[in-house]
Amino acid sequence: MARYRHAVMGALVASMMLFAIPFAAYAQQQQVSVTLDKQSYSTGDTLRVTGKVPRVIAGLDVIIQLMNERNVQAALTQVTPASDGSFSAEFRLGGPMMSNSGTYRVVVTYGDIQSRVEFSFTAQAQPTAREFSVRISGIQENITLRGTMTVGSVRSATIDQDFNSIVLQLSGVNTDGKMTITIPSSVIRDEFRGQFMNVEFIPFSEEADADIPVNVTRHTADEATLEIDVPAGIESLEIVVAPENIAVVPEFGVIAALILAAGIGAFIAVSRRHMVRIFPQMV
Repeated sequence: MARYRHAVMGALVASMMLFAIPFAAYAQQQQVSVTLDKQSYSTGDTLRVTGKVPRVIAGLDVIIQLMNERNVQAALTQVTPASDGSFSAEFRLGGPMMSNSGTYRVVVTYGDIQSRVEFSFTAQAQPTAREFSVRISGIQENITLRGTMTVGSVRSATIDQDFNSIVLQLSGVNTDGKMTITIPSSVIRDEFRGQFMNVEFIPFSEEADADIPVNVTRHTADEATLEIDVPAGIESLEIVVAPENIAVVPEFGVIAALILAAGIGAFIAVSRRHMVRIFPQMV
């Protein structure tokens, strides 16, 4: 009887092992592959992470967290994987949550599976940012843009309706720097104000050799704060408002020009009457 029980137990254990092998193999396959472009970074560097999920699930995004040396989240983004499962994202390294050097981690989560990759980070002192405030000229509304720049200054701001953009004239950008700028919702026309949360901002400069990175750090119904990498040597930075069907505020148009002309004409007429009274022989 004892031999029979031992035989039965042995058969049960063998059966459980046979069932466990496929499940273990399946679990092992269900991993998110993660690769970093480097193993060590410093403040101001751009970290690029790429990877691939084992199976694409419709409507499910990849969550990518950047954890500092204290295991506190320093940055977060989410991306939609491509049809083949691949994904990528970039992080501009720095800020108050990355003020210490040490071993940092990228944590990638997709549904109930997760992968982690460590990297070395060296914190460096950042240049002091100077505040600026500039009014957009040539438009019918009183709109002021405010922000900071680590290098150079903002001389003026205008609207380019042909490209649906805000054009900033810069000076003194002799090295790569960073700009933060807050753009109010009043920069787009009244009929589109309710769609301000859908607006995207694309920085562009004809003097730059590559695309200019931008990070939207805050976006509400009233304003958006952008963090823009400003390359050395540029004198003009254009911030395109997209999509195109959400138009920027109008410049002084024909009606405004006519009003201005009428005002100038009235001023000349009044001045002429005064001149007639004072110097009648000269008129």
